[in-house]
Amino acid sequence: MSFLRSEWLKLWTTRTTWVMLGIGLLGEALFAGLYTALTGLGEVEEQLAEAEIATGVGLLMVLLLVLGVLIVTTEFRHGTSSSTFLASPRRYPVLLAKLGASLLVGLLAGLAFVVVNGGLSLGLIAERGGDLPPTSELVSVYAGVVASFAILSAFGLGVGAIVRNQVGAIIAAIAFFFVLSPLPELLPGSIGEYFPAQALGALHGHIEGDGALGQVSGGLVLTAWALALVAIGTALICRRDLAD
Repeated sequence: MSFLRSEWLKLWTTRTTWVMLGIGLLGEALFAGLYTALTGLGEVEEQLAEAEIATGVGLLMVLLLVLGVLIVTTEFRHGTSSSTFLASPRRYPVLLAKLGASLLVGLLAGLAFVVVNGGLSLGLIAERGGDLPPTSELVSVYAGVVASFAILSAFGLGVGAIVRNQVGAIIAAIAFFFVLSPLPELLPGSIGEYFPAQALGALHGHIEGDGALGQVSGGLVLTAWALALVAIGTALICRRDLAD
């Protein structure tokens, strides 16, 4: 528990955390407010029914992925990894604490997203006289979004633990998740559904076709990817010299 408190303190006393979350939420506020207010009501209702508005523009998701990377790579960039891991010679408790901190910040960011997105977009649609989807559907989509933010942060943490170079890890995480993962959709069969980008879409409620992953299964697949990366990264950090 002391490791978790330490990692949490590091995270929330770093200006980068506040700047990234602030930019992400501001971007979402602009999207939810301006798009919902200026777009034709029929199109807005259609986008909301397809969970497009409720999942936002994705900026905050990318920033949380990057923040997950920074949680671990900052230690190596600034040379504090030796003192950090000296407190736990086995090293894996520190990685578990970092994982806990990344999940917590993802959950909090997700809840803040729901307040901003739902408060603006749903409020404006109702004010314009539009029809809102059933409450159960909105709760399901927003719950998926909150969960995805936590998992994305953990995903970034795993990539950072494997690559360790900060710039390289950020590029690798973004490229793998948002560039390479969608490509398997071009392959025959359903293998493409089990890649991170497709699992993220299912978790957000974007269900396409009879063979697509459901929301729960999409969340489980995305979680499996994140945990696998964290496990590999933890094993590598426990085995490699910190100076490498």
